[in-house]
Amino acid sequence: MTLRLRPEDRADFAWVLALALDVTEIRTALARSPVTPDTARLRARALADADGIAATAADEYRIYLRARAAVMPSHATTARPAGTPPIGHGSGATGQGAGALLPALGVLTPLISAVAATVFLLFGYGLRFATPRSQAATTLVTAGWVCALAMAVSTGIGLCALLATALRSRARPPSGHFLPLRNPEAERARSAWHQALLEHGLLPYLRRELTVSPPHAD
Repeated sequence: MTLRLRPEDRADFAWVLALALDVTEIRTALARSPVTPDTARLRARALADADGIAATAADEYRIYLRARAAVMPSHATTARPAGTPPIGHGSGATGQGAGALLPALGVLTPLISAVAATVFLLFGYGLRFATPRSQAATTLVTAGWVCALAMAVSTGIGLCALLATALRSRARPPSGHFLPLRNPEAERARSAWHQALLEHGLLPYLRRELTVSPPHAD
């Protein structure tokens, strides 16, 4: 009987697929030939054929499932108590919201500071031109340069926040989250399954897809 990929393990499959698509050989083949499917189509095909591809690493998958079952109740991987947020929500979602706030502030703060600096400097220098000894003009000019400095600093902070967010997104699995095992033996079994899935399943599948001849035009 064919061992089908369980729903809670499809995030692992998608993550290993992302690794396979990032292998130099695959990226080179995608870039070299204009008739091969693009990365998005190739990923969609592989996800649609997940059960068939995963069957090539069925032995390692069975070992992983046994190791996981020994440390996790079966209901923990398939159901959650009412009111319990899914994996990746709750406190994780709060962290993601806080992380998303920094890039937003990084965009808005320089914009507001730039507008304020422009207004203060225009009015300040205009007033200074009309009344050279005006204290209000000096105050406006000083405020304008302070806003300009704030714009420069906030722009730098915003760029750093955007870069950090991009790096976190790149490191995160493309869909869902791994099940938390917290058991060395189960983690080793999962790593062995990932390796077998990559070497015996996904890479051969992608190579076949990339070498299929294009359909002939009528």
